[in-house]
Amino acid sequence: MSTRKPLGLAALLAAAVLAATVGPVRAEFPDKPITLIIPWAAGGSTDQAARMLAKAAEAHLGQPVVVENKPGGSTNIGMAELARAKPDGYTIGTLSSTSYLLAAQGRQVPFDPIGAFSYVSYFGDNLIGITVLSKSRWTTLADLLAEGKASPGKVKYGTAGVATTQHLTTEALQRASGARFVHIPQQGSAASVPALLGEHVDFLTETSVWGPFVKDGQVRLLAVATPKRAAAYPDVPTLNELGFTSLRSVQAIIAPAGVPEPVRARLEGAFRKALADATFRQTMERLSMEVVDMPGAEVKALVESQYALAKDLVASFGKKQ
Repeated sequence: MSTRKPLGLAALLAAAVLAATVGPVRAEFPDKPITLIIPWAAGGSTDQAARMLAKAAEAHLGQPVVVENKPGGSTNIGMAELARAKPDGYTIGTLSSTSYLLAAQGRQVPFDPIGAFSYVSYFGDNLIGITVLSKSRWTTLADLLAEGKASPGKVKYGTAGVATTQHLTTEALQRASGARFVHIPQQGSAASVPALLGEHVDFLTETSVWGPFVKDGQVRLLAVATPKRAAAYPDVPTLNELGFTSLRSVQAIIAPAGVPEPVRARLEGAFRKALADATFRQTMERLSMEVVDMPGAEVKALVESQYALAKDLVASFGKKQ
């Protein structure tokens, strides 16, 4: 028989106050699958790399990471959906520089390009290169620019879409060199190489989806838009070397603004640990993308600096692109 005495009124009141203060006990994050929004069509370099990273992060999160492709509007559709999502850590996404370059070019976007998001971690630099068919008469970037100046509007180029990093890089190149090309935007990076191989465009400014075709000799790489020469193509000059400005092609993991810091930190830890995964690193190597480990605070600072650089670049054009 129990000898336990019933709680007095004061004790009952104290227990009620404590329960109201602490609230219901919450399961440790995450306790259900996480959705990763990729604002690009399936098959491009960002999609391939992010899928492998998400799979690797599952081991550190203890939950599946389900990828959803939300392409369209030069990432606007997917990014707007991410910005509207509940900031609980269960909906995250990938950030590519195109997403904030839209606003830097004076375009209306349905979200704050910087403030709408929490920054989780970096995962790599996308390798953007200028490529032509190997049978092309252009063997150097200087050759291509010379024809763009001599025959303005004759040469056509492809990118993943309007207002992408690839597009802005080429616009800046034209402004600086005096060449004039015709932009033929494609439906994402994966569609760009078939456009070149089918001779629907004369050259590409595109992420490294062209890599296998450079390797097998069908495509020639003229220049890369990275801070330093790509390890996979040490003989190919950078645009900076050649005297032209280029933007960093950011690849990061983000979440909606307002995610609680413990949740954001949990995601950061898992995704940064996932960078060591062998399959992810093999994917990055195959795509000629450099793995970069960077915490969320540094990612935000980098994005802010690149956004400012892009705005300055657009201002130098003298008009909106």
